[in-house]
Amino acid sequence: MEYEEVSSPTWVASVAAVDENVLDSALVVGLAEDESGEGRQLVLQCSLREPDDQDQRLGQDTYCVLNETGGIVYGGIEAVTFSPAGISFRFSLAAAEKLALPLPEVIVGIAPEVQVEPFRKELRRVLTYGDPQKVPSLLDF
Repeated sequence: MEYEEVSSPTWVASVAAVDENVLDSALVVGLAEDESGEGRQLVLQCSLREPDDQDQRLGQDTYCVLNETGGIVYGGIEAVTFSPAGISFRFSLAAAEKLALPLPEVIVGIAPEVQVEPFRKELRRVLTYGDPQKVPSLLDF
């Protein structure tokens, strides 16, 4: 597979985690600077069940994004570019503001020892959950 080159990273993840929590009906994927939970992190999640009418009314019929600032937003990612060395997330301006991001693009480098394939597969699953109009452009997935 040919990958588009990802620019210089905003930060580098040494952890790429996947958790399918059946009890809470959630699929969670995350990137973190370190295993202790200190530093930068980006967590994306979706439900394991189809969105219902209430989810649609509340705008929660899509994936959810959280970060280390305590910000949370439903949807809001316009494009994701994946490469073996990193992942670029381009957020809408409104989402970037809710997540207290200095810029709408976050480029997360991936440390060489990180197993990215399980993360990549489940990230795609999270980002394509729910309302098709809220699914970002996925490049090199």
